[in-house]
Order: sequence, then C-alpha cells, then structure tokens
Amino acid sequence: MDVSSNPTTSQANATESQYPEPEVRVRQNLQTHNVHDENQAVHRPPLNWRTTMKMDEKLNICRIYYIAGFFLLPIFWLVNFVWHYNDAFLAEPFEEQPQFRRYVLRSSIGFIFWSVLIIGWVFYFQTQRNYYNWDYLTFNFPTGSA
Repeated sequence: MDVSSNPTTSQANATESQYPEPEVRVRQNLQTHNVHDENQAVHRPPLNWRTTMKMDEKLNICRIYYIAGFFLLPIFWLVNFVWHYNDAFLAEPFEEQPQFRRYVLRSSIGFIFWSVLIIGWVFYFQTQRNYYNWDYLTFNFPTGSA
C-alpha cells in the first residue's frame, strides 16, 4: 500500500482550512419577520411567478381566460376564478383591480351556469333516455331502464 496516497492529519486539516464551511442561517416565517436595524438586510421569501409578474400581464391573462370560456370551455372560467381571486378581492387596492373583479366575477357566474346546465342535462338524459328512445345517442347501449 502506498503511504503517499493517504493524507496525513496535518494535510487534511490544511485542505479543510482552505475551504471554510459557509454560514447558513435559517429563519422561519419570513413573511412576519420585520428587521428594524438598518445594518441588517431584510430577508424575504424567494420570488415566484405570482410576485414577479406585473399586474397588467396578470390582467391580460385573466382577460384571455375569460374569453376562452366562451368557446364552450368553462374549465377556463374555473381556472380564472381560482388563479385570480386573491388579486381581485383580497389584495390591496391597485389600478387594475376593478377590471380583475369584473372578469373574475363573470368567470365564476359563467362556470356556475355551465355546471348547472351540464349536470341538469346529464340527469335528464339518464332518467329519460328510455322514455324518448335516446339510446342511439350513446356509444354504449345500457340495458334496462332508469
């Protein structure tokens, strides 16, 4: 066995002192921690797409999803409502907020309308298909009556 391949204790300590361990500070609940000392930097949570996007870009996305819902795609209205509810109703007032509220409110009304319409049609079709002989409208042919 070659002795030169194993570092001695003094060599190992020398390499450790060249690369000191970085200091890691972990602070919980970054949102509520306020630093009043001017010498310390304020620690904030990492940025994400919700905080880095400008409000006019968010408004444009909200408008596009609102319009897409009219093309018989009510799921866009649901997504629009879920994504933009905080900006429309819970955020601090800003310039585009009335437009956000209008799009989000109309999206929620449209989604509820389409959901009631589709659920009503499915219920009516399933209960009345034998009476009106609508079995030719289905891909599978259920036996019996509802």
